[in-house]
Amino acid sequence: MFRPPTVLSAVLVLVLVAPVAPVTAQSGDTVTLTITVRDTDGDPVSDTDLDATWEDGSTTATTAANGKAFVDAPTGATVEIAVTHPRYVRNSPYVVESASETDVEIDVYRKSTVRLEVSDDDGSVADASVVIERGGLTYQTGTTGSDGVFESETLAAGTYTVVVNKPGYYTREKSLEIEGSITNRVALRRGSVSVNVRVVDPYFDPPESVSGATVAFGDVATDRTNASGNATLTAPVNTEATLRVTRDGYRTAEREVTVGEDAEDVAVDLSRTRSITLEAINERVVAGERTVLRATNAYGDGAAVATVVLDGEQVGTTDSDGEVTVRITDPGTHTLYVTNDGVRSNEVQVEAIGDDEGATTPPGATGTEEADPTATEPTTTGTSPGFGILTVLALLAVLVVALRRR
Repeated sequence: MFRPPTVLSAVLVLVLVAPVAPVTAQSGDTVTLTITVRDTDGDPVSDTDLDATWEDGSTTATTAANGKAFVDAPTGATVEIAVTHPRYVRNSPYVVESASETDVEIDVYRKSTVRLEVSDDDGSVADASVVIERGGLTYQTGTTGSDGVFESETLAAGTYTVVVNKPGYYTREKSLEIEGSITNRVALRRGSVSVNVRVVDPYFDPPESVSGATVAFGDVATDRTNASGNATLTAPVNTEATLRVTRDGYRTAEREVTVGEDAEDVAVDLSRTRSITLEAINERVVAGERTVLRATNAYGDGAAVATVVLDGEQVGTTDSDGEVTVRITDPGTHTLYVTNDGVRSNEVQVEAIGDDEGATTPPGATGTEEADPTATEPTTTGTSPGFGILTVLALLAVLVVALRRR
């Protein structure tokens, strides 16, 4: 007897005949790093604490007896892994550039330290600078104590370069195998070097030598420049000090100079102290006339564009030759000076006189007319002084003409 298919049968048929969709494996957001920690002999190191960090995250793990540990990190992340162990150390973290399912081997080294005893021919050298480096990287720095001793912090065992220096001593550099806790003696040697200084005045073209200048290198050396502007000092090696150059009439020049272990050549520019000298071509003029002023700088050249002040008021500026013409209007003694960029000249006085005071007299004249002792004054008979006979006749003639016209 035929039975109609049940619902369950229909579903089974559909499942059997329908195409099966492929299953796509989806990768996770994290990967597992298999880390092995080993010593310099290649043996696994257990009980090593691992601190793994990346952007916005971190985790920790500890190696097992076989030196292995597993760290889950984001796919493609840059992971830094620092190690901590009672007997082993790394100078820097291990870096995984792009995290993926991979094996990572991290080498660790025996913990080591070094004690440096620094001395010279006279004994211990305090305050000496110490640098411990390897492969161009600096791992530790410091200075020796009053007993000349420097003790490092923990280092990974290996070969290092130790550099010791101090002003006045030649630099000592030595290769040192640091394994465990070791002590090493470093001997320093004093030394000096020549510092050749040339002093010139840049105002001239070409610059001119400045002789007689005092050159001092800190408190350790002093000399004077010769006719060629040269001075030679002897300074301790590997020192830095202020080089100071002075001379009367010049501005002091200072600069920091570092002296190494070879002769040093130093060029110094020394310029004259800024000044302005003013002179009046005419120190006595007639009121209303002009006087000519000339301003010169410290080198005797014209001081251009200097402001001219007459009795406290600005009245003009000097030209390119340092000259200017100023009108003096009022009689009396007047004071003038010039200024330029904060430098003020000396004062000059110009006297202005009136026209009558300015009249000149011939040589030998006294300036007043003297009476001739042999001459007699003309006399008049009129009652009014100054009327003579001719004057009276002229008046009478005028009177006659006037009467006739009547």
